[in-house]
Amino acid sequence: MHSENTANRKTAGPWVDIDLTALCENFAMLREAAPGAETAAVVKCDAYGLGLAPIAQALATRENCQTFFVAYPEEGAQLRAALSSSAPEAKIYVFNGPLPDTIKIFEEAALTPVINSAEQAKKWASRKPGAPCALHVDTGMNRLGAPVGELAGFAAMSDLNVDVLMSHLACGSEPGHAKNSEQRDAFAHSATLFPNARQSLAASAGALMDPSYHCDLTRPGIALYGGSPFDVDDARIKPVVTLNAPIVQIRRVAAGETVGYGATFTATAPTLIATVALGYGDGFPTAGSNKAVATIAGERAKIAGRVSMDLIGLDVTALKTPPQVGETAEFFGKSGSLHAAASACGTIPYELLTGLGGRVDRRYV
Repeated sequence: MHSENTANRKTAGPWVDIDLTALCENFAMLREAAPGAETAAVVKCDAYGLGLAPIAQALATRENCQTFFVAYPEEGAQLRAALSSSAPEAKIYVFNGPLPDTIKIFEEAALTPVINSAEQAKKWASRKPGAPCALHVDTGMNRLGAPVGELAGFAAMSDLNVDVLMSHLACGSEPGHAKNSEQRDAFAHSATLFPNARQSLAASAGALMDPSYHCDLTRPGIALYGGSPFDVDDARIKPVVTLNAPIVQIRRVAAGETVGYGATFTATAPTLIATVALGYGDGFPTAGSNKAVATIAGERAKIAGRVSMDLIGLDVTALKTPPQVGETAEFFGKSGSLHAAASACGTIPYELLTGLGGRVDRRYV
């Protein structure tokens, strides 16, 4: 497997294997978890850092996904071009809605805005009277969306054609949190003002919760890409992304010597260190220093010292088979979960994926 990866990589640095079959299996699982709803795909931020075009094309061609969500209209235009042959009629919603200088992009790329304010609603309705839009109602996140108390004004706009009413759970990562049911009930009450609109409340977490959250359309993101939307791992979600880095040097460190910047690791006995080509310049957090682990030929090795821009040291002293230069260290994927790696780095799976840098080669398998 290592020689195959080496042959297909574009650089001598880190790479990720992106399992498109596992991606599609996660989509199918999410669809089966909410059988009464259409399953869309959230592909914002370059499909969570994994590549907008290949991810969207795989979901469209293999799973017949016909509805996508992005954050910015520029992303939507890129997605429209990517889907021109595989899903030319796909519906593309833009979470952040239109601005005066971006409405032209919506028109040219046939994008549907998610309206978040009265100002956006008025501008869209005056420029595109009767054209469909989604309306985001803020049921408790206090981040983006129209306040519940202002919805009657939106409903009274004769030229505003709301085809999807949506909201977003603030505490979906904790299914038992009281705020979830509070938001669900507030959303259901809001929906009475828009009887002709489809309803969408669930992202990944909501899609895997009880049916009262599913509504007409679910919008999974992180669960598609192998990350649990909950505070714990979810066995239903298959790993999609495997982060690998090649070992570029093996060195012996005597007891009392230190490893890396700041001398944060001190060897207490003769120690074998494997240096790998991965660092914070590739998006691996420095918070993983002396905490996160990698897997080499099935054995686990802990990071020794501080994560630097291009390199990480691994303590491989206890490995039964001493590793060699050119072997692969896996930081998360099939041998170790994305959730566990993120926890060791003091972050969340979303940030670990979207933070993968441009030097990290994306390889689709």
